[in-house]
Amino acid sequence: MILYLLRRGAAALLVVWMAVSLAFVVLRWSPGDAVDATMARAGLPDDEIEARRDELGLNDPIWQQYVVYVAGLVRGDLGESLVSQQPVSEMIAQNFGPTAALAFCALLVAVILGVGLGAMASLPRWAGVRYAAEAIASLTLSTPVYWTSTLAIYLFTIVLGLLPGVGGQGLRYLILPVTVLGFHTAGSIARVTAESIRDAAKQDFVRTARAKGLRDRQVLYHILRVGLLPVLAVVALQLGFLLGGAVITETIFVRRGLGRVLLTAVNNRDYPVIQGLVGLSAILYSLIHLIADALYRLFDPRVEMD
Repeated sequence: MILYLLRRGAAALLVVWMAVSLAFVVLRWSPGDAVDATMARAGLPDDEIEARRDELGLNDPIWQQYVVYVAGLVRGDLGESLVSQQPVSEMIAQNFGPTAALAFCALLVAVILGVGLGAMASLPRWAGVRYAAEAIASLTLSTPVYWTSTLAIYLFTIVLGLLPGVGGQGLRYLILPVTVLGFHTAGSIARVTAESIRDAAKQDFVRTARAKGLRDRQVLYHILRVGLLPVLAVVALQLGFLLGGAVITETIFVRRGLGRVLLTAVNNRDYPVIQGLVGLSAILYSLIHLIADALYRLFDPRVEMD
C-alpha cells in the first residue's frame, strides 16, 4: 500500500509538472500578453509598454522565463499577477472557499440525484419509471448550463420571489447555483450507475444468491454493493471538474470564486494566475483520484494495490 501511494505520488508530481509546463509554453506562444490587455489598450506610449515588459521579464528568452518560474514553484512561489501585482497564492486562497463550497454542495446534490436516477433507470419491472429516469438523465446532459441557470433565476427569483438570484455569499444565495450545477453533474453519474447496476444484476453471484433463497432486499443489497463501485470513479472525476472552477455558474450567478478569477485572467492574459490555477487543478485531480482509488480498494478487497 505504501509503495503504491509513493508511486501514485510521483505520478501526480509528474502530471502537475507537465500541466504547468504545457500551460507555460502555450500561453507564451499565444499572441498578446497582460501588457497588451491593459497598457496597450489604454493607448500608452510604446516606450512605456516596452519598459513595463522588461520590468515583468516578458522580453526575456522563454527558456529563462521557464527556469525562473520553475525555481519559484520549487520554493512554493506561484508568482504575482501581471495586472494587480497580487501574489497568485493569495488570490487562490481568497477565492478557493466559495468555489469549494459550491463544488462540494453541488456534488452532494449530483450524487443523490444521479444515483437515484441511475437506480430507477435500472429497474426492469417498472418501464414507466425507467423511461422517466432515463429522460431526466438525458435532459441533464443535453441542456446548456447557462439556459438552466437563466431559467432558474427567472422562475425562482423574478416570478416566485423565493430565492435570491445573483450576488451574495450566504446560504440562500448558494441554493440556486448548487441546484443547477448539481442537476447538470448528475447526468453522467446516473448513466454510469444504471449501466453498472444492470451489469451487476447479471453476474453469477446474483443467481447464486437467489438459488440460496435470499430475500429480494438482500439480493438488492449485494447488487448495489458491487454495482456502485464504478460510480466512485465518475464521482471523483466530476468533483475534479467542479473544483477546477465552475466558470459559467459563477459568472451567471455573480459569485466570487476561482472560476471568475480564471475568466478574468484569461481575458487579461495574466500568465501567472492562469498557470497557478492550472497547477491547482492538476493537484486536485491527482489527489481526488488517489483517494478514489483507495476507497475502491477499501470497498473491494479483490483490487490489488501492489
